[in-house]
Amino acid sequence: MSTPHPRPWALYLVTFVTALLAAASAAYWALGLAGVAGTRAQAASVLADAIAPDAKDLARALGGDLAPQAKPVEATSTQYQLLGVVAGPVGKGYALLVVGGAAPKTYTVGSALGEGQVLQSVSTRGARIGSTLHGQTTLELGLPKLPGS
Repeated sequence: MSTPHPRPWALYLVTFVTALLAAASAAYWALGLAGVAGTRAQAASVLADAIAPDAKDLARALGGDLAPQAKPVEATSTQYQLLGVVAGPVGKGYALLVVGGAAPKTYTVGSALGEGQVLQSVSTRGARIGSTLHGQTTLELGLPKLPGS
């Protein structure tokens, strides 16, 4: 004679939670493939870029040099051509440059460009080059204006 066993409610609960998590995961990936999830991540990156303070304003707020800086000398050299930038937090970033007609190469902030020049900084639409990382800027490069702006 067999005795009836009580139903294993814990097993039913674990099975239900597992199925629920699998359905949530499938919905997340389906929305990501449809492009809905990417919109939120892009808005967050734009917001983070907009919050970054200007280095001059930050130095001024912390009691830095309030004397007006000399305007950087704009060199008319065609040795450097800026093709693209990836601006990160202050002091970080990358620039895609053509140096002296060679093939385009990616440089990080602080990298030597040759002939005693260093990539000093990058912004959302430009790059600065000088003889030292924290010295005076000798050349400012900018990307062309976007159509319609």
